[in-house]
Amino acid sequence: MKNTNVKKMALTAMFTAMIFVLTMFVKVPVASGYVHFGDALIYLCAGIVGGPWAVFAAAAGEALADLAGGYAIYAPATAIIKAVLAILFLVAHKNKEKLLTPISALMTIAAGVVTVGGYFIADMIIDKSYAFVDIPGNVIQAVGSAVLFIVLAGALDAAKIKSKLAKIMK
Repeated sequence: MKNTNVKKMALTAMFTAMIFVLTMFVKVPVASGYVHFGDALIYLCAGIVGGPWAVFAAAAGEALADLAGGYAIYAPATAIIKAVLAILFLVAHKNKEKLLTPISALMTIAAGVVTVGGYFIADMIIDKSYAFVDIPGNVIQAVGSAVLFIVLAGALDAAKIKSKLAKIMK
C-alpha cells in the first residue's frame, strides 16, 4: 500500500469522526428532530481529501450519528443524501489551492436543495406526517452549514491549508 493511501485513510478517519461529533453533539432541537452543522465538514472534506474518501466520510459520519442518536430509521437515507452532498462538492472543488471559490459557495445552494428534497422524500417513505414539518429545520441546517463552510473555508484558505496538505500527502 502506498504511503499516500495511508495518509488519506487517516485524514478520512479524522473527517469521519469530526462529522460524527459535529452532527451528534453540536445540535439544535427542532420540532421533528434536530439541526446540526456536520454538513459544513462534508463540504470541507470533499475539498481537502477528495474522491471516494470524502464520500465515505460523509455517509459514514452522518449515518453513524443517526444510529447513535436514536434516528436509526433515517441512517440509510442519510448515508445516501450525505454521499450526494460530498459528490456535489467534489465537482465544486477543482481548484487546487482554494476551498472557497464562487463555485463552491454556490454549491451550498445545490446542497441545500439536496438536503431538503432528500429528507422530504425520506419522510414521505418513513412517516408522511413529518414530511412538511421537517422542511424548516432542514432549511435552517442547510443555511447554517453553508455559512459555517464559508467561514471555515475562508479561514483555511488564509492559512493555505490545501497547499500545505498537498506537500504532506506526497
